[in-house]
Amino acid sequence: MSRLKLDQDDLALSSLMERITRARVKDCFKDTEVIYFVVATGEIGKAVGKNGSNIRKAQEELGKRIKVIEFKDNAVDFVRSIIYPLAVESITEDGGIVLVKDSNKKTKSLLIGRESRNLQLINRAVKRFYNVEVKVV
Repeated sequence: MSRLKLDQDDLALSSLMERITRARVKDCFKDTEVIYFVVATGEIGKAVGKNGSNIRKAQEELGKRIKVIEFKDNAVDFVRSIIYPLAVESITEDGGIVLVKDSNKKTKSLLIGRESRNLQLINRAVKRFYNVEVKVV
């Protein structure tokens, strides 16, 4: 795993999130409407806060939606953490490829997204920590 490189803006966002939630932020990256924070294993509850209070407070300060992802030690569990609350039939890793399998068309379409935007975002998050590619089948 290579070291993550965060720019000044990402460091400021991570610092703000840590100050609000008291949870250790491992990574931060942005999409057009959403800011994603990857928090240390076991600190998702602290990051979200009671009834989502920490998330609401951070969203008000930043003016954008926030999604918090819990870091996991292996790629399969990390993908499961990213796609939560979606439940899929199976997630397996085989030769550098993580396969997300589900027979429900609606779940597949939510995972892939319009113009495969969601799948690209999942791959972007996973590649920051693991040398694997995510595919939906």
